[in-house]
Order: sequence, then C-alpha cells, then structure tokens
Amino acid sequence: MTFCEEIRKETNLYWEGSFDHPFVKGLVEGTLPIEKFKFYIMQDAYYLKNYTKVLAIAASKATTNEDINYFLETARHINEAELELHRTVFQELGVTEQELANFEPAPAAYNYVSHMYNAAYNGDVAEAFAALFPCPWLYQEIGEKYKDAKPGVKLFEEWIAMYSDPDYKEKIELQKSMMNRFAEEQPEKVALLKSHFKKSCFYEWKFWEMPWTLEDWKGEVVNYEYI
Repeated sequence: MTFCEEIRKETNLYWEGSFDHPFVKGLVEGTLPIEKFKFYIMQDAYYLKNYTKVLAIAASKATTNEDINYFLETARHINEAELELHRTVFQELGVTEQELANFEPAPAAYNYVSHMYNAAYNGDVAEAFAALFPCPWLYQEIGEKYKDAKPGVKLFEEWIAMYSDPDYKEKIELQKSMMNRFAEEQPEKVALLKSHFKKSCFYEWKFWEMPWTLEDWKGEVVNYEYI
C-alpha cells in the first residue's frame, strides 16, 4: 500500500468520528444551530490564516521549484479564501467588529495550529505537509459523502458544494501523490510522518467538537483541597 492508503486506514477512527459528529450531521441535515456554525467559522478563519503561514514555511523548506511554487500558490489561494470569509460569510452571519476585536482562539484551534507550526518549524517539508494534509483531504471526503444533502440552509449548502466540487477532488488527488512521494523519498521518516498526520486527524475531530460545545478556556477546574 502507499503511504496515504496506509495512514488513511490507520486513522479511520478519526475520519468516521468526523463523518458522524453531531456538528457535521447537523450541518448536512440543516439542524445545526447557526450560533454553532458562526463559532466554527470564526475559529476556521483563525485556522486558515495560520494554515497559510505554515504553507509558506513549507515552501521555504521545499527543495524543488515545483514544490516551492505549489506551496506558495496554495498559500495565496487560501489567504484569498480567508479574506473572502470576512467579505461574505462573516457578513451573512452578522459578525461584528466588536466580536472580531474580542476574538480568542478556542483550545482546539490553538492546539491544532501549534501542532502544525511545530511540525513545520522543527521538521522538513515532508513533516510540514504531513501535518497540513489531513484537513483538505478530510473535507473532500465529507463533501463527497454528503454531496447529495439538502440542508435547506444557504450557508450550509454552499459549504457542502465547495468541498464536493470535482475540481477540489482533483486537488486532493494531486496532494496524495505529493504525500506519497515525500514518504517514498525518506522511508526512514515514515513513522514520524504518520505521527504528525495522526495528530492532525485527531485535531480535525476536535475541531468539530469545539463549536458543538462552544469550547472556551474556562473548562472544569477541580479544587483538590476539598476532595
């Protein structure tokens, strides 16, 4: 099996957890509370901004002109998509300037971004990409799985349409070939690449849990003095 075939099988628990998560199911069924979707979109904008920067780091560590150009072009595309969120979806969701000024990344988003930066800064281009790739790949599979869903909510239908687009699938197939190539070039690093990839799959699942629970930094603190 290729690297991607192996790692997809090894991380299937997280993928199925994403497919069946109540946030995702609520989105495709049209029952997701809009405030949860708004929470998700604001956290996703934070994630995309940093995803763009990690792509730029990957470009700086790439060793071929083809890879450098690919990462830089992808970074530009995602940066434009993040800006588009502000121009369109943010307005439709009624995101205010005050909300943007007071925004704080939730623990899951913060930890996911930190994981990607760690892989990129401390590793090579293969390690950076292993941490980056689960996100677009998972979204493509979600889009394909639920491409026929009719949630009846404009924003939800646009979200599904974006990730079920055949052109998007073509991009993922190209990225699979890149990931396989990186693994083949450094067989001694396969275990490390899988580790980065698996952590990102876990954080993808957490990214659904985060808006579903409206996760914040308060948490549940136990006072052991009285136990």
